[in-house]
Amino acid sequence: MTDQEILRLLPTAAAAVAGADDRADAQLARLGAYDERDQAAVDRCLQGFLNALVRGAWERGWAPADVVQHGRRQLEAAVEPLLLAAISAEHQQYAPAAIDPRWLDQLTDLGVPQPFAELRLTAWAATARVGRYLSLHHALALAGFLQTLPVMARLLPLPGAPARPARPAVPVDAKLLARIRALLAKAEATEFPDEAEAMSGKAQELMAKFSLDSVLVTAEEEIPDDSSARRLWIDTPYVSAKAQLVGAVAAANRCRTVVIEDLAVVTIVGAELDLQLTEILSTSLLVQANRAMIAAGKHIGHRGESRTRSFRQSFLMAYAQRIAERLEQASAATQAAVPEADAGRLLPVLAKREEQVDALFTQLFPRTTTRRTRITNGAGWHAGLAAADQAQLEARRQVRR
Repeated sequence: MTDQEILRLLPTAAAAVAGADDRADAQLARLGAYDERDQAAVDRCLQGFLNALVRGAWERGWAPADVVQHGRRQLEAAVEPLLLAAISAEHQQYAPAAIDPRWLDQLTDLGVPQPFAELRLTAWAATARVGRYLSLHHALALAGFLQTLPVMARLLPLPGAPARPARPAVPVDAKLLARIRALLAKAEATEFPDEAEAMSGKAQELMAKFSLDSVLVTAEEEIPDDSSARRLWIDTPYVSAKAQLVGAVAAANRCRTVVIEDLAVVTIVGAELDLQLTEILSTSLLVQANRAMIAAGKHIGHRGESRTRSFRQSFLMAYAQRIAERLEQASAATQAAVPEADAGRLLPVLAKREEQVDALFTQLFPRTTTRRTRITNGAGWHAGLAAADQAQLEARRQVRR
């Protein structure tokens, strides 16, 4: 038996296990036979195989947060620790200085510790208290998942790539952002409208100062290009309708969006601060929209047939449209409130940033398609409009620059 024999088996076995097809048990049994003869060789081959697949994911445009978010939808929960271990092991080959700080931030958020650790399947299984057969199954399932990842736009430099000069960026007050997020979380959780309004109002004050001050500071200097992109993974179902809501928030913050509906992910392109504020408000409004949609209940047609799905789809689309209208109104009011002296300095900065965002968007997505959607449930549409009128948008009025 040689490592080459095992390595030839792994892609087919991984595809079979990940696809849960009729060959899965037979392929796993074949690997098990090799494992009985030389467990160390099987470990060595699996570890190298997973390492190459993880690197392949980065080369196809995926980042750590993307792989984990998508994996949570495609893999059993028990496989996620192995995925994180495989990601950690792949990063052993890079010097920390050769990894983009935003990439390192994702690893930290995912709980991947540093220094990065080598993946030893036998040791991992012992720590996770997983039997040998199941650990082999998990490894093949993970490999099969990684094999099927499609190509996406690369938003961050590959780890290990030659260092590039860092783009100047608007300084971000992490404590202030955390405070804003906490206020919005409480607004989403409370059952008392007055309390939610007070919390959203306070978030509004914080975000208004945060956004306006940063733009006016920039207006005194050379305008930096801190345009960037990030992905927001959307809970299924009703992905297209939820993506429209994210698009409404993004447009109000001078950002642009692209949705990959099959993956349930929205890519947002904009200035770094605008991206953060768009993500915060989009997440809050998605929670509010989902809660209002569920509260509207199930819907049955005149003949007793279920119309819940069409109702909810139409509900969310109406919600997104009305939110877009409210955001546009808030934007106009905020713009009108800017003193004339400041407006003269503000407008050139906003125009330049729009050019920068458009340039990056075209670079990442040279070919896009506009998709039209139809409303199929009038009751859902009107219910969505009513729910959007009740949404807490005070925080939005600060986000506009």
